Amino acid sequence: MADYPLRGSSQSKHTQIAAEKAKQAAEESFKLGNPAMAVEQAFAALDLNPKLPMVQNYITAYLVHSFASILTFCKKKKKDDTLVLYSILFIEDCSADVDEATIRKHYKEIALSVHPDKNDSAAAEGAFKIVRQAYETLISRHRNRGRKTAGRRW
Repeated sequence: MADYPLRGSSQSKHTQIAAEKAKQAAEESFKLGNPAMAVEQAFAALDLNPKLPMVQNYITAYLVHSFASILTFCKKKKKDDTLVLYSILFIEDCSADVDEATIRKHYKEIALSVHPDKNDSAAAEGAFKIVRQAYETLISRHRNRGRKTAGRRW
């Protein structure tokens, strides 16, 4: 049987169907406990159809869960988890110069994209809680660091 190239709306329709199936596969992968595969499937859906509704929010929620597993590992090994907390909020500049306003801005942006009312992914509710915890931890550490440096007299 010869392969005939699809033309016009047929190609577009088939691509949309494939993108939707990839999005569904991403959800199934997450539900099976594999957020890394969910991220791959969701990116495949995005590649097939960049206009596919909500897929970017799905990816954000899956990535938050992936970062949370790294956070759990850091806590078990009693390692510094600051960089992972910044990653959960998608803050790239993890230097000591990050201020509360930057942390708050990133928190609001990420929390909005993973909020269960705005994101119907199975990962959304858990991701929202993880983002909230990361925000609270970073703000607390930032304020404590400010108190420690304010108390010093040189």
